[in-house]
Amino acid sequence: MKLEGLLENHTYEIIQGTLNVNIKSIHHDSRRVETGALFVCIEGFESDGHHFIQSAVKQGAVAIIVTKEVEIENHDILVIKVDDARETLAHLATRFYNRPTSQFGLIGVTGTNGKTSTVNLIERILRYSDKKTGLIGTIENKIDDEVIPTEHTTPDALELQQLFAKMVEANVNDVVMEVSSHALDLKRVWGAEFDIAVFTNLTLDHLDYHKTMEAYRDAKLKLFMMARDIVINIDDPVGTYIIGKTTSERILTYSCMNAEADLYAGDIHIDIRGTHFLLNYEEKTYKVDLQTPGRFSVYNALAAIGATLLRGVGIEKIIEALGRDSIIEGRFEVIESKEGYYAIVDYAHAPDGLENVLKTIREFAKGRVITVFGCGGDRDRSKRPIMGRIAANYSDYTVITSDNPRTENPQTIMDEIEDGVKLLNTSYIRIEDRITAIKHGLDNAKKDDIILVAGKGHEDYQIIGKTKIHMDDKEIIRSHIQEA
Repeated sequence: MKLEGLLENHTYEIIQGTLNVNIKSIHHDSRRVETGALFVCIEGFESDGHHFIQSAVKQGAVAIIVTKEVEIENHDILVIKVDDARETLAHLATRFYNRPTSQFGLIGVTGTNGKTSTVNLIERILRYSDKKTGLIGTIENKIDDEVIPTEHTTPDALELQQLFAKMVEANVNDVVMEVSSHALDLKRVWGAEFDIAVFTNLTLDHLDYHKTMEAYRDAKLKLFMMARDIVINIDDPVGTYIIGKTTSERILTYSCMNAEADLYAGDIHIDIRGTHFLLNYEEKTYKVDLQTPGRFSVYNALAAIGATLLRGVGIEKIIEALGRDSIIEGRFEVIESKEGYYAIVDYAHAPDGLENVLKTIREFAKGRVITVFGCGGDRDRSKRPIMGRIAANYSDYTVITSDNPRTENPQTIMDEIEDGVKLLNTSYIRIEDRITAIKHGLDNAKKDDIILVAGKGHEDYQIIGKTKIHMDDKEIIRSHIQEA
């Protein structure tokens, strides 16, 4: 494919060489470059692609995209300078793979909490409606029944367009994906043609990256400027803000508080077996049953209902699908012991998520609530004491432990969590080793108690330093319960 055609409608400057170059592949990792490749230099957080130009040339790159002045010994190599390499990468990848998102329905879901659950619910409803689907998310990527490992919530622009192209080859009808604020800010989804964008909520998280809540909000807003139709949670004030900013063709609102919303959930009943509510839609009332407890489950279901309605699925079919299959891996997964206590595994790793889960547990808890959790290292430190206070406020006993400490000292992270826990007069303990901490929580449980193990959910690993080791909260719980 000629580079001149790939760069059509894009601003650039030729530093050396000619555009009459045939491009066989595109890469931003010099280790993957082969003969005939275009190498795009991306300035990352830990490395700079400009430092690997000579390596890319030696491996066969015929053209280089740069954002700054570089010295290249081989003057036969085409060098093009652009202002924004990430945007250029997305532009090139979209054209190289022939605009794959124009060939299926694309639904993007963004928000602090609920993205994974909502995306999975949407995908299950579409499959139940005999649609062939693709899914891109935190837990996994899927093309119909084929599961593809995932590293990020949203793949980078090149990986994403490659994945979309595979989905076109597989003849999928609809693709639903989680869209993180990082992905929007780093232009990973630039060039994707979203039919529907869904907003779940916006609460404190990722301030290590975005610095302010306004910047975090505006990163999320970008998705809704790209979508034809939108589904919005109007119980969150940011939802109203988004509606005021977009020019979308259709806006479907949902709420558990405002009966004027297009989708309104009332008469909500929650127990450890699930959640039940009445849905008001187009002046009719429908009974909805979910297998996951919690008011947050209602919000996730409403978002999924809105998105699938806009994709043409009938309301009765949607409700039937939700009643059959609404449990999401690592999201409020309940494990019952033979002694009569319950362990709940949840991915809650931000203040609002942890508070929502604990509030839900308090609604039906007959015994004590024991919370085992930590906070991730090399991430937003401001939320640690906040989450400590939340855990202490809703729990009878708190076990502070490690999450993914990464390159931080686990004891330092625990100190910052403890600062919040100590604000309340409650019982707690510090146990750095996560396996020991989980077992300690279980060993202290009696009949009717609930042990929440929060923070990692579906993850089957722990990151210590830069090493990933096997660790699965559910596996640890089930094994210890069986041994007891």
